[in-house]
Amino acid sequence: MSVFLFAALTALLLGKPVIGWLARIRARQTIYAYAPETHRPKEGTPTMGGLLIILGVLAGVLAWGILNRGAPMVITLVIVAGALWFAFIGLLDDYWVYRLTGRRGLEWKTKLGLQLVAGGIGVYMLWHALHEPLAGVDAPVQAFSGGYFLLALLWVVGWVNAFNLTDGLDGLAAGLTAIAFLPLWLYAGTGAGAEYAPMLLGACIGYLWWNVHPAKVFMGDTGSMFLGASFGLLTLRLLLESPSWEQGMGFALIGGVFATEILSVVVQLSSVKLRGGKRVFKATPIHHHFELLGWSEPTIVMRFWLLGALCAGAGSLFIRS
Repeated sequence: MSVFLFAALTALLLGKPVIGWLARIRARQTIYAYAPETHRPKEGTPTMGGLLIILGVLAGVLAWGILNRGAPMVITLVIVAGALWFAFIGLLDDYWVYRLTGRRGLEWKTKLGLQLVAGGIGVYMLWHALHEPLAGVDAPVQAFSGGYFLLALLWVVGWVNAFNLTDGLDGLAAGLTAIAFLPLWLYAGTGAGAEYAPMLLGACIGYLWWNVHPAKVFMGDTGSMFLGASFGLLTLRLLLESPSWEQGMGFALIGGVFATEILSVVVQLSSVKLRGGKRVFKATPIHHHFELLGWSEPTIVMRFWLLGALCAGAGSLFIRS
């Protein structure tokens, strides 16, 4: 609970100065041409607010180290390091590419390539750390063959992109992340890396103070990729310790709303290509579909949060079985 509070208060209290700094360096949101018209007033809002979540997590790591001297933190540090690789890719996409080249972000092939590299590094670091005596893992860990490594890599990169696509409305991604990490906190118990779940949950709560509608800051790819990698790596750590289809299904259900967002994009693109341009949804990711149906932004966010809570409850039944 202490690391939860440290992370939450850090993200909350640093919000105003960090948002001011982001505005001064002109890290501002640009709106896609095909985005709903209701998004036009958001143009120019500071982005890269995911830095607040990262700062909250780092404060939680520091607090844990101070309060639990001698306790193993290898797995948590590996997860943080792996997630930071993805945050750096997001930082390039949010800010540096535009500032250096004038283009709006990374090309999708370049971004995916960087994600695969970062995911490969993160997966290998995690698996290697789980075999180290300092990791504090008592249960046997799933051995990695080439097939397992590929599945683990797709698992992590898939969640990174699912979280990235979900970040499109005020408070949506951060709120759903907080909901998803609550059962992970309860499930992980006192095992190695368990302290990471309350850190991230607290950081998201503190960040939401500034991100709920009308948002003062957006997390950008810096934040959404960090969150997706965190979810992917933490659930992978739990799967490696206790591999089963029930566990995998449980974690997939906990992230069910994120999975639905990315699946809606896949279905839409497949339909357009295979059915001569015909669409299944008015727009994707699917939260934009509901915007074009006339739902207000707060209504969509709250209902998606409720669906996220139902998914978290359903997933918990599988991982507890």
